[in-house]
Amino acid sequence: MPDAAATIIAALIGFIGGLVAARYTFRQEADELFLSGVEYLGGGSQQRNLGIAALDLAWESRRHRKHIAPLLVGSTVYLLLESKQDDAAHELHNLRRLVKLLVAAKGFGSLDSEDEQTLLRAIDRKLECGADKRPGLLLAESDLKKWRAQIELAR
Repeated sequence: MPDAAATIIAALIGFIGGLVAARYTFRQEADELFLSGVEYLGGGSQQRNLGIAALDLAWESRRHRKHIAPLLVGSTVYLLLESKQDDAAHELHNLRRLVKLLVAAKGFGSLDSEDEQTLLRAIDRKLECGADKRPGLLLAESDLKKWRAQIELAR
């Protein structure tokens, strides 16, 4: 009986050790994904695309959410107000993805009021300057109004 008990205890210790190692590995991979998203978000259009994808995946890690939303806001503001890409399809796609993630962030409670106000002010500024005017991506006014409403209504 003592050998059987020792075997069961050793198996339990091994199992718990495996769970701890798996959790540590998961956290480490989530951190690496988050950091690669940050690195790529600041690059050109294609790097921004990769950064958005990495941050979208890193979103699953709750501890990163509070850090992801401000990065998404910064990229969104840049595309709305500063980009020189006019109506480049890939950047419009990036902007739509960013807004979608930010609406989700607000719904999860991960978009703080300061970031939300920064985002809404950028949308309002783009509307005032003309949705289809430079600087910033050339957009449809209806898209800007729809995005503003989605952000305000998200809970």
